[in-house]
Amino acid sequence: MLWLKAVTLKISKPVVKAIIGTKIADETAVSLKEILSEIEKVVYVVETIAQASNDQATEIAQINQGIEQVSQVIQTNAATAEESAAASEELSSQAEILREMVGDFQLKEQC
Repeated sequence: MLWLKAVTLKISKPVVKAIIGTKIADETAVSLKEILSEIEKVVYVVETIAQASNDQATEIAQINQGIEQVSQVIQTNAATAEESAAASEELSSQAEILREMVGDFQLKEQC
């Protein structure tokens, strides 16, 4: 019967190792599933941040376009103001000439 104990002992050691290995594999599978779940959460957060960044980039581009339009209007207004000032000076000069010309006229006195 000693040989039976020896055989049983030889068989039971690998069985115990297999049971322990299975338990470790099961625990590893659970851990990997938890890691995968956390990675999926991180991916979702990163995708959300990326979408928000894209939205902000679009909004910034729209703001820049608006600023460019305002800048163009300001430049147009400045040019119009300069033209108006030049026209005003020209009119003032012509008014002075006209005043001098009218001053040269003498009206006959009517009796």
